[in-house]
Amino acid sequence: MSDYSVLSAVSSSLQAMLTANITNALAVPLNVPIQLFSPPDMNTLGSVPGISLWLYKVSRMAEMLNEPPERRSATQLVRTPLPVLMHYLVTPMASDPLTCQTLLGRVLQVFNDHSILRGADLHGVLQNSTEQLRVNLEALTLEELSLVWEALGEPYQLSVTYLVQVAKIDSELEHVKSSPVLDKEVTYSQILSMT
Repeated sequence: MSDYSVLSAVSSSLQAMLTANITNALAVPLNVPIQLFSPPDMNTLGSVPGISLWLYKVSRMAEMLNEPPERRSATQLVRTPLPVLMHYLVTPMASDPLTCQTLLGRVLQVFNDHSILRGADLHGVLQNSTEQLRVNLEALTLEELSLVWEALGEPYQLSVTYLVQVAKIDSELEHVKSSPVLDKEVTYSQILSMT
């Protein structure tokens, strides 16, 4: 069960994954913090060098809206949760271009190696749940990515976007009362060709 705090749980899960594999990595620690701030906010706060993992867009996953409701008991149906897609802009921030490229390469490697988060990888309301999140590199065109930077009021910087699917926000309304299924009838018929 995921309540409205699932968005922050997904963000903290991604932040912890990158921190464990970049900032605190045993083999090659890169000693840069992973921040959930936008790139302009990181500059303002003086959090450079670092990696900005910024949630810039949330959309619903229309394909899952028509899933049948889950029957909790003989007389109750659970309201269908809202499935959301989360879009992240990942921006390495450093004064040296080679450091930015190294950091971005490590982010790509970590998310490629850990493209499904579940179990101990999940934090917040997702901790100890059976949920799993898929982390996919989003194939935005340069024009689409430039629009994100234009909305930030900043010049374009080296960055990538990731799509995380699917987080579900459960309804807090009571379960729907439903009449129980009393009889179940299964039939079949054969379709004959007319030749």
